[in-house]
Amino acid sequence: MEDTSEVSFSARYKDWMVIKKMSVDEKTTPQEVSAILASVEATLTHKSYEFTGISQPQIEAMAERLIKGKRKSFVSLAEALSQLKPTELKTELLAACPSPAHLPIAENYLLKVMLDQMGFRTNLDGETLSGTFPEIKVAKPRGNFRKKKK
Repeated sequence: MEDTSEVSFSARYKDWMVIKKMSVDEKTTPQEVSAILASVEATLTHKSYEFTGISQPQIEAMAERLIKGKRKSFVSLAEALSQLKPTELKTELLAACPSPAHLPIAENYLLKVMLDQMGFRTNLDGETLSGTFPEIKVAKPRGNFRKKKK
């Protein structure tokens, strides 16, 4: 008798709903389970910032401005972070917040976006997994993940 189980995640909040499922059997590899978990994490990360009420587009524009022309390196990252004085940074981030209490969330999102846009992955993602484990096929997530329109 074959032991079959699944990795599943579902959530519903107002008009938003997500369902992620994967059947698991004795042939399923840990890397395949990692891929579905990474997909769940990507969905949760994206939505969790959205639900906080911070202005994601405003912070993304700020991050893009700070890293413009920078290559993936820790030196470039340090240069990008040192471009703004702490008071300027705080003022600009507060403008993207519904209240001053949201500032730590905005700071966190700014750093995440800067790192991601420079090529440093802040979360395990399908691209990294498929590069490391080419034998697994990672489905691309559906939805709008704020890709730039040309």
